[in-house]
Amino acid sequence: MVWALLLIAAVFALINYRSFRRMMFTAAGVIALAVLGYLAYYRSQTEASKRLVSASELAFEDMRLGPDYGSAYKLVGRVKNNSKYTVYRILAKIRVLDCDDKSNCETVGEEEQDIAPVIPPGQVRDIDESFFFGSGTRVRHRFEWNYAVGEIQARP
Repeated sequence: MVWALLLIAAVFALINYRSFRRMMFTAAGVIALAVLGYLAYYRSQTEASKRLVSASELAFEDMRLGPDYGSAYKLVGRVKNNSKYTVYRILAKIRVLDCDDKSNCETVGEEEQDIAPVIPPGQVRDIDESFFFGSGTRVRHRFEWNYAVGEIQARP
């Protein structure tokens, strides 16, 4: 009820008082500029974080993918950060392949997600992530899989 009264009073003031109208438009402009400035800063920081560490500076060890519950697969292994920056995001694309006896393979599942916790420079972290490929992911012949590291984000 109080909000409705305040809204009515604000509309009345906007209609009848030129100085109030000018003050409100100025405040709205300042807020809009502050929001746009923050979004531009956030975007530039995010883009800069993607250039600090390359995939060659990470060592993936003992990577395994196996069935979990239902249509899920569990990815386990270790990753070592050989860079001088703290890695906080590793985006990986996992593909599940169905291969016949002649090594002709078809992709039956493909998923992309963040796979690692925060990894300080020179340290190792275990990976233990589930991937959900959907109900159509069924391997009829021989199971194979591969992965590719996409985006890596880090901070000093």
